[in-house]
Amino acid sequence: MSTVEGHAEGKDEILELIRRSLPPGKFKEVVPTRWPRRYIVFIDAWAIRPVMEALKAAGFDRFVAIEAIDWYNIEPVFELLYYVESVKLGGPLVIVRTKIPRNNPEIDTIRDIYPLAHWQEIENYEFFGIRFRGHPDLRLWILEDNWEGPPPLRKDFDTVKYVLETYYGGKKWERPVKRREPPPPRGEE
Repeated sequence: MSTVEGHAEGKDEILELIRRSLPPGKFKEVVPTRWPRRYIVFIDAWAIRPVMEALKAAGFDRFVAIEAIDWYNIEPVFELLYYVESVKLGGPLVIVRTKIPRNNPEIDTIRDIYPLAHWQEIENYEFFGIRFRGHPDLRLWILEDNWEGPPPLRKDFDTVKYVLETYYGGKKWERPVKRREPPPPRGEE
């Protein structure tokens, strides 16, 4: 058995539990990370629901987060990382990684499997434009009614240009700088 830095030689019971629990054909690979008790499951986007259901059934009952990475300059995809932990098993963390195309960023919702994913999916919709099929409440939440532009965390979004055009009529706004005299040295007052 090959080892990864940070994992002891021999059988990793959590790794074997994850591999046994996942439905056959629904994942590409399960690997330990260099940190103890941290694992990565690589999947295709279509398999997100069966994989998350299987992990929850295996005891990974605590949803932590969904992270989106925009690989704009490298390849035209968003990578989504889903983090789940098992409280029952003493805190091992599983990171489920998948990629979706930037030009049609859609993936199935998992909010019915892990209810805390509800707000994470809304945030990723709001800031990256990722649509979660089956989510009943995708909307602007943090930006609300004061935002009229494209999703602001996409790497192809030009923040400076947007601010100048939206708030300053396209002109760079510079305020006059008031110069003030430094105070006199102590004792010379």
